[in-house]
Amino acid sequence: MKKYLFIILLVGACFGHDQKTILLSKLSTGKSNYDEYLINRSLGFHKIKGFDYNDSTIGIILVHGYYPEKWDTKGFEWVEPILNLSKSRVPMWFYRYDWNECPLTIHDGMFKMLKTLIKLNEDLESVVIIGHSFGGLITTLLSESWDNEFPIKTHAVATGLARTNINVNYQDCQNPKKDKYTIAPNVKYIQWATMKHLDGIFKHLDKDPQKVEIINGKRILLPKDYNGIRMGHNSSLLFVIDNFTSY
Repeated sequence: MKKYLFIILLVGACFGHDQKTILLSKLSTGKSNYDEYLINRSLGFHKIKGFDYNDSTIGIILVHGYYPEKWDTKGFEWVEPILNLSKSRVPMWFYRYDWNECPLTIHDGMFKMLKTLIKLNEDLESVVIIGHSFGGLITTLLSESWDNEFPIKTHAVATGLARTNINVNYQDCQNPKKDKYTIAPNVKYIQWATMKHLDGIFKHLDKDPQKVEIINGKRILLPKDYNGIRMGHNSSLLFVIDNFTSY
């Protein structure tokens, strides 16, 4: 009996963040106190809780980017944006995926889970998806393939969409990046592009991977700074979260 109890406790300790909810009270804006709470959890949609809803007909889905293995603050760039976004008082979900998977595999999984999420939340009349960096690529692919009558608005922030001299190792996967994207009819899509020379991820590349043709979508070039802070790869996310409803 003691042996079985030990196993149960051990499993609970290993998967302490596997619950399908994210609590605002556990999000720390102090980088030194951040414990990768947003990322240390199971794959799929995680509802963000800790605030009341004023409108449950609109849902917001947040899609994180790619993280190097040794990066010790994975997900921290989302903390302040999530806290700010909670003031809108609409339902929010954080989508956790395995960034080492093939992009099209990630897309397929999110596509199916999104349809299920919509079915399970009957109050929803529209969904807004905000993808950052590599998450913006997944969001863009979904914006092309969305074949559902349910309307969605999508935002790709600081996202490399074009093929460049340096690409993520796709481990024998098909590279989905290209020079032209055609957005599906029931999707309103905006690409938010940083200035290449200010973006720490893109500034060393031969060409700007954000420069692609978007058919049935819109491209917005972000300003040089926001609230006195340089508009870099991660800080661009906060600007979009604070301003996307105006576009």
